[in-house]
Amino acid sequence: MKVRRVTGPVLGVCVLFALVATTAVAIGHTSTTTTSTSSTSTTVNGSTSTSSTSSTTSTTTPTTTSPPDEKDPFFVPALASYLEHRTNVVTAAVYDVRSGRTYFYNYGVHEVTASMVKIDILADLLWEAQQAHRPLTTRENSLAIKMIDDSNNGAANLLWNDIGGRDSLDAFNAMIGFKQTLPNYDWGEIETTPRDQLELLKVIVLPNSVLNTASRTYEMTLMKDVIASERFGLGWGSPPRVTVGLKDGYYPETTTGWQINTTGFVQYNGRQYLATIMCSNNPDETYGIQTVTTIAHLLWQDLKP
Repeated sequence: MKVRRVTGPVLGVCVLFALVATTAVAIGHTSTTTTSTSSTSTTVNGSTSTSSTSSTTSTTTPTTTSPPDEKDPFFVPALASYLEHRTNVVTAAVYDVRSGRTYFYNYGVHEVTASMVKIDILADLLWEAQQAHRPLTTRENSLAIKMIDDSNNGAANLLWNDIGGRDSLDAFNAMIGFKQTLPNYDWGEIETTPRDQLELLKVIVLPNSVLNTASRTYEMTLMKDVIASERFGLGWGSPPRVTVGLKDGYYPETTTGWQINTTGFVQYNGRQYLATIMCSNNPDETYGIQTVTTIAHLLWQDLKP
């Protein structure tokens, strides 16, 4: 297993804002996906993976209220211009809970999870405990706190084995609607997409039939308590009044340079959104962290109350 660098301070990163609100959404809602470029618009089945460079895809999930008139945040000039000038490979998605709309940048592009997958391991653990009609053990609770709040790899390895490893997590992910993730026996090398990570975030954050309220509250609490040195991307520089729960991931890939990820939820003043931002081919750690933090900031500027 590769040694993943997941603890310790990160230097040279801009302090920027990012954030998210709450509507009950059940798993399994139908949706339509529209892939847009500057000159064409094509409707495809929501379960089909498509990929095109510098493209944006919007998915609308039916809601009980009419969605507000809002623009795709990835087409807002400030963010579009920023993305155009980055030299790394960026893929991202954001789900606006209020409107039920999902927006994608570089839809279908696969990148590795790194430590971002730790919230997936915990979600599987909580579901298995529910199935056994039991709370987490003292040991499991201690390991979960270390794995999420401190991003401890040793704790992640133990819980990965406890849940049943690759086969168990793959089955759990298929159950919650993953369609684009490629399993791996090394949890940090699982290849995934922001589309699938939004499905996981919905199970963690929004009312659903998989994780009950107690399990969701437990995991969200740990995500909100992540230590300061692990809170770049969606978390760095967030005002005290804003609630951010997240899990980041970062480590140097041999063939593609630094992999930098941030995923989580943002809540403020009745506003909530879920977001995953991933980028590979970063020349160094700082460049990637600057990328995900700036994108998170610009998303907040567009989606804030």
